[in-house]
Amino acid sequence: MFQIELPSWKALAANYPGYKHHGGDYNNIDIYALIGQAPLPELKKEDTSALRLSIALNKLGGAHRLGTDEFHITRNHDKDSVRGRDGQQYLFRTIAYGPLLAMKYKSPELYQPKPMEREHVLDNLQGRRGIVRMVTFHQELKKADARILLWDCDSFYESRDWVHIHHLISVEFWPLPGEKMFCAMVDAIY
Repeated sequence: MFQIELPSWKALAANYPGYKHHGGDYNNIDIYALIGQAPLPELKKEDTSALRLSIALNKLGGAHRLGTDEFHITRNHDKDSVRGRDGQQYLFRTIAYGPLLAMKYKSPELYQPKPMEREHVLDNLQGRRGIVRMVTFHQELKKADARILLWDCDSFYESRDWVHIHHLISVEFWPLPGEKMFCAMVDAIY
């Protein structure tokens, strides 16, 4: 399969609808309105991190766009995406994003924290920019879950710190092209 290069940080961040209470402009209802599709399947059970990345990729257009064909990646669900008013698909099931990004761009760097090292699991990402997916186990629901966000040198971009939710199983990271050098230059200035 032909894989493409990930978008630049500048392009991705400019199109990413960040979380309202964390430096962005959009709450969950705004995200549904941007897509123009409501209600989503299992609306109250799904977070909007996958939808936010879907919006950014579709806005970038070209080869980054998710396309018009429905996604069926996970085994336990009927579908993993929903059609927006623009005819494009928006992936809403975060657990499906890992395989999609691996097929479209490349396999991620994988980090699996040891039980006592949760606090340090993101140390490997310091000084870098990219897409990060955290796979967790939700004890109450007895199921795997995930969040997919942008990582900006030393913290999540326009999002809260998701490391402490549930039981962290793994962290997958897709570094963006040329961004390690940018973070190093910013650190040198400060």
